[in-house]
Amino acid sequence: MLTEDVAPQTRTLASGEALFRQGDLTAGMFRIESGAIRLERSTYDGRKVVLHTSRTGQFIAEASLFSDIYHCDAIAIEDSLVRCYSKGAVLEAVRQNPTGATSLLAGMARQLQNLRHQLELRSVRSARDRLLLLLESRAEADGSVRLPPRIQDLAFELGLSREAIYRVLAGLERERIIERTHSTIRLLKPRGL
Repeated sequence: MLTEDVAPQTRTLASGEALFRQGDLTAGMFRIESGAIRLERSTYDGRKVVLHTSRTGQFIAEASLFSDIYHCDAIAIEDSLVRCYSKGAVLEAVRQNPTGATSLLAGMARQLQNLRHQLELRSVRSARDRLLLLLESRAEADGSVRLPPRIQDLAFELGLSREAIYRVLAGLERERIIERTHSTIRLLKPRGL
C-alpha cells in the first residue's frame, strides 16, 4: 500500500479534541488507528452538519492532498490514535509508486460509494425506513449491527434527532423487528415483514 512508502507521525486525540479545523492549511491525510473521527461543518446559523464518521482502519482528508485548506472540522468522538501522512510525502509516493496509488484510489472510491449510500439514506422521508435501510446495509450474516459509541452519532449520520432515533428503535423493538443490547442491534425479521 502507498502509505507504507511514507513515514507517518502519530497523534493521540482525546474525545472532543479537533484533529483539524475548517479553514486550517492542509498538512496531509490521516489514518485512524483506533477510535472514531467525525467530519462536520458549521452552517451559517451555527448548526453542525455531520458529513461522515470514520472509524478504526479508515483514512480521512484524502481530498486535502489537492486542496490548500481543510473544508470541514475533524473531531474525535472518542479517544483516538491517528497516523498523519504528510501531503508532500504522499504526493511524491503517488508519483513514484503507481501500484500504491491505485490502492489509494480504490480506497477513495469505496468512500465515495459509502457517501452516496448516505445521501440515498437521507433521501428517505420516513425515519423508520431510513434507520432500517442503514441497519440492513451494515448487518452481519446473523443480522447484528454494531452501534456507534453514542446514539446521537447514529442520529447525526441519518440526519435525524436523537429523540427520533430512540422513538424508532423503541417502536421496532415493540414490533419485534429488532432486539437491542448496549452495543448492538440485531435484525430479527427480513425487511417488509
